[in-house]
Amino acid sequence: MPGKKHLIEYVPEPPGVELTFVGWSAIAALLLLAISIGGLLGIYRAAVPSVPSPSAKSFPQPQVDTRDREEMHRLRDAQNKELETWKWSDSQHSLAQVPIERAMQLLAGKGAHAYDPLVPQSALAPPTAAAERTTIQDAPAGPASPQPESDK
Repeated sequence: MPGKKHLIEYVPEPPGVELTFVGWSAIAALLLLAISIGGLLGIYRAAVPSVPSPSAKSFPQPQVDTRDREEMHRLRDAQNKELETWKWSDSQHSLAQVPIERAMQLLAGKGAHAYDPLVPQSALAPPTAAAERTTIQDAPAGPASPQPESDK
């Protein structure tokens, strides 16, 4: 738009804040807070019935159990009996429970082999190991012929 001048006029903001607006805002906030607290208190009183506290009673004297020693001896005897008996541990009669003294004698008798695995290594071998052992044992006993080395 040629020929027109745009004049921007500077109008300063008033130096102070109007206190009536701040005062009414504070009063409204306090009033809202009071109404909220009152409403929540009313809901609480309606939802939670007031029950009078029970009267103070004297508690009975504690009863001393004098059978603790007998119970301890009974439990200890049952545990010792369990440690000193022979019995089958499973229904297939493949695992036996040995008295603890005898088990210690058996382990001491093994000497350096006491901590060897209880399950033989052949039981832990893969299923193909049995087939390999069978073919090696069934091989004809004749002159051994050298096999060619194809892996190298």
